[in-house]
Amino acid sequence: MKCCPADKELKEEWEQNLEHEVTVDGDEIDRMCIIFKVLSNPIRLKIAYHLSKQDYCVEALVHALKEKQNLVSHHLSVMKKNGVVESFKSSRYTYYRLGPEVRAVLERSKK
Repeated sequence: MKCCPADKELKEEWEQNLEHEVTVDGDEIDRMCIIFKVLSNPIRLKIAYHLSKQDYCVEALVHALKEKQNLVSHHLSVMKKNGVVESFKSSRYTYYRLGPEVRAVLERSKK
């Protein structure tokens, strides 16, 4: 369908169709902006990529990324603060996993 039809009847129909289209929730857009801002850092995106495969402890991520432990911990902290990752304890280690919302975003981007 053309954009902004000149014919009055077609324009009314066009406007009604636009009103019935799915609207985007403002809160969802805000949340997605936060996720994309957090993942815009290359190290955090690499962490997210690894966590999309399985849960990791900090030591395993340090080894996989070949980065310093304090740098990886800092980025995980930023990711956790913004809801991109979740953490859980298992014995003496803290493991990280992607939040379900982020996992869904990354899965959609693979298609």
